Parts: sequence; structure tokens; C-alpha cells
Amino acid sequence: MRGYLALTRAEFRLFRREPFSIVFVLAFPLMMMALLSSVFGNDQADANDVENGMLVWRWVTPANYYTAASVAVIVAALGLMTLPITLAGYREQGILRRFRASSVSTGALVAAQLSLALATFVAGTVVMGAVAWVAYDAMLPDDAIGVAFALVVGTATFGSIGLLFAAVIKTSRSAQGIGLLVFFMLWLISGTAPPRAVLPGGLRDVGGALPLSRLVTAIQDPWFGFGWNSTDLMMLVGYALAAGAPAVWLFRRS
Repeated sequence: MRGYLALTRAEFRLFRREPFSIVFVLAFPLMMMALLSSVFGNDQADANDVENGMLVWRWVTPANYYTAASVAVIVAALGLMTLPITLAGYREQGILRRFRASSVSTGALVAAQLSLALATFVAGTVVMGAVAWVAYDAMLPDDAIGVAFALVVGTATFGSIGLLFAAVIKTSRSAQGIGLLVFFMLWLISGTAPPRAVLPGGLRDVGGALPLSRLVTAIQDPWFGFGWNSTDLMMLVGYALAAGAPAVWLFRRS
């Protein structure tokens, strides 16, 4: 426990010194939420818009839609970029070997990274909700416990995916490039940029199966008062297990 706490404090200090992580984990989702909310507005008349047989804004205003969706973007950025870049860099620099030699387990390091992720998205969610509430009169979460549970499950999912990336990508530069590519691909077709309802049929189907799309609706449903979405939560757990099991095995062999 003492080692875990020391690692967590060290990771927090390193995170504050890394501008790339700050920009993409906190600033980018906030800027995109503000931009998209300004473009589409906060008109209740838009709440029932339908495209391609789907509700565009899921019975809420565009500003409300993007506020909740952008919280999922924070989780995805942490899992797809911050975690794999950090762990790949540690392997590249020989830090992981030194940790093992000093009896610091990989599990403690991953736990410290996940603690950092939890604290970061809590801070990001509070800032996102406050800015949207003041600037766009967006609603605050109707079911805070449901939103928190979805965020924890989402963190486990994207943390597992990030751990798998870190296990197979050998350098931090490669992790940054691949992470950015995957992040923007998911961001564009998962309902966090244009709503999925306005996408072409093939992209709509692919986007709906991706973990970021599932996390968006898992967060939005309790946020808007629609209840917990057990299907999306179970899908996220499935993604976490599918990515986490091979990631742990590969890290033990590396």
C-alpha cells in the first residue's frame, strides 16, 4: 500500500508536467463540447429530431447531449493516449525493469495509473458540467450514482484497452501516434462529434458497436434520467475482459 501511494503521488506530479496529456484529456473535450453546443444550440424544439430512423439528440437539447457525451471523451483520452504512452515510455526507458528489480509490481503501477484516471475524469466531469450549466443552461446529472457507475466501468474498459496497447507497442512515440489515430476514429463515429443518427448506414452500425459509443449512452441514460443501461454496461465489461486478459498475460511475459 505504501508503494502504491508513493507511485500515485509521483504519477500525479508527472501528469501535471505533461502538456500533451493536459490538452487532450481535459482541454480538448471541453473545447469540443463548447464548440458543438454553440453550433447546435440549446433549443428544446430540436430534442425530437429524427434522422435515418434514429433520434438525433435522444429527447434532450444538443447542449445537454454534448455535455454528457464529452465526459466519455475524457475517459477515452485517458485510456487510449495517457496510459499507453506512459507505460510504453516506462518500458522503453527501462523503468519497468527497475520497478521489478526493486519489488514494485506492475499491478501497483497500473493501479496508480487508474487512480490518476479516476481523479482526472472526476475533475473533468465537474468542470464540464459547471461550464455547460453556466454557459448553456445544460442540465446536471439526474442520477449521479448511475453516471458515476458508468464512468467507473468505462475507466476499467478503456484502461484495459490502454494496457493492451502498452503491452504490444514498444515505444512512447508509436503509442502516441497509434493512440491519436484510434482516438479520433472513435471520436468521429461514436456520437461524440456528429450524432450517430446523421452518419451513413455503415458507419452508424460500426460506431454503435464501438466501446466509446456504448460508454456515451451508458453515461447519458442516467444523466438524462432514463435509468441504467444494462446492455451497454455489460458490453463495456465484455470489452474490458477481452482487452484486459491478454494485456495482463503479455505484461507478465515482457
